[in-house]
Amino acid sequence: MNKKKAMALLLVSVMAGSMLAGCGSDNASSSNDGSSKSADSSNQDSYTVKILAPGDASTDDCAKISEAASKITEEKFNTKVELTRVGFGSYDQQVNLTLASSEKLDLMYEYCGNVTSAISSGQIVPITDYLDSYGSDMKSQISDSDWKCVTFNGDIYGVPANKEKATGWGFAMNKEMADATGIDYSSIKTEEELEPLLEKVKEMYPDVYPIVSNNGSMSLMTDQDDLGGDIGSLESASGDNTTVINYYGTDEYMNEMKLRYDWAQKGLLMPDASTSTENANSLIGAGKGFGRFTNTKPGIEKEMEKEVGKEVVVLEMVKPYTTTTRVDIVWYVPHNSEKPERAVQVLNEIYTNPDLANLFINGLEGKHYEFVDKEKGIVNYPEGVNASNTGYTSLPWAWPNETISYIWEGLDSDIWDQIQEFNKDATVSPAKGFAWDNTEVQNEVTACANVVAKYGPALECGSLDPETTIPKFLDELKAAGADTIIAEKQKQLDAWLEANK
Repeated sequence: MNKKKAMALLLVSVMAGSMLAGCGSDNASSSNDGSSKSADSSNQDSYTVKILAPGDASTDDCAKISEAASKITEEKFNTKVELTRVGFGSYDQQVNLTLASSEKLDLMYEYCGNVTSAISSGQIVPITDYLDSYGSDMKSQISDSDWKCVTFNGDIYGVPANKEKATGWGFAMNKEMADATGIDYSSIKTEEELEPLLEKVKEMYPDVYPIVSNNGSMSLMTDQDDLGGDIGSLESASGDNTTVINYYGTDEYMNEMKLRYDWAQKGLLMPDASTSTENANSLIGAGKGFGRFTNTKPGIEKEMEKEVGKEVVVLEMVKPYTTTTRVDIVWYVPHNSEKPERAVQVLNEIYTNPDLANLFINGLEGKHYEFVDKEKGIVNYPEGVNASNTGYTSLPWAWPNETISYIWEGLDSDIWDQIQEFNKDATVSPAKGFAWDNTEVQNEVTACANVVAKYGPALECGSLDPETTIPKFLDELKAAGADTIIAEKQKQLDAWLEANK
């Protein structure tokens, strides 16, 4: 499975429940006027909205940004904000700990697959009743089909981020090193074709890992549709085949795992890749790694370069496609919130107010960024600041609405329009919009997720011999109830297809 599924497994131990509903293909629009039609509430009781978001940032810088953001929210809503950011290597663990505790938390970022099981166990709360009064701006700007992505049994449980809602897959690498090999990498179109380049890198840079993992995971070069998560996929989002299969039992999976195991034996993958908690971009930036597997989208090179601090080139290996779960970044109100309506109110403001959005996305002007062209909203690091020493990492895609934020120098000035075109042009899975409900098979889902956690990341990072491991993997999945899950998912998918002829 890809990174999203690997991360989703981390919540299995504390949550069990149902899946979010599926989504259609419409794109959300964005507003740049900074207006808010939420309830006029400057006379509300004082309240502090605590926010948990991913990404490297110092405690001091988060405090300064919280203070600046609070000036906006206090004037409008008599509400302060308190931001905590946690690096990706520890973020899921922090989410687990916070959701399982009574510690106050009002807003959090998550991959949609990580929190679907939190719904029935009460770990996150529905926000349907608050949207009209406290979130009317973003409610009107987000398409009905996107709202369906976060709807379960008629209730809305989160706000989907306005970003790319499709993905391709490929390989990102240090351009300077790649150029130095003399190999024409522009002709590389498949994972297998990478090998000569990787071997040349190993020869020229013996202290550099040709491929590094990202927090213990490596994305697969596949366009499978995971149909909302758990066991049971369409082997490809292309075409019209709607048979639900166990992807781990396919020849495609076996062949890719053989390739990675072979590469690991040749020293082309970092050792102990599946147990690493280091960010791939940081490893490449520090000169410890040459490349990584990644999703692709418009501007992906420049986005990565902000973290890596070096020029990056990305080779596309899987053409862009979209599925239900590609609306994958969602903002939620946890059960720990004392006043969910106030959380929705602040979330609405972040989604629609460029001043507030830019504070959270880019930090403080003069400290974390400076304008290259203020009229066009083009920014870059201030003198002396770069990806390795900034106190506040800019990750536009991780926030509710990147399309109202400044554009970093090097990206095309119409990058946000390109993102919308990317969404529009992607191959659409025949199951796009299908809502997988795992309520009837929760025991099997938990058991299978534990098996996947045992074998999946290690196989995908080349740490285990697939010839001997995958048969055991499949046997344990079968014993854990994989066939029961697949049968239930096929039944639901067939009913959905019939209803949507």
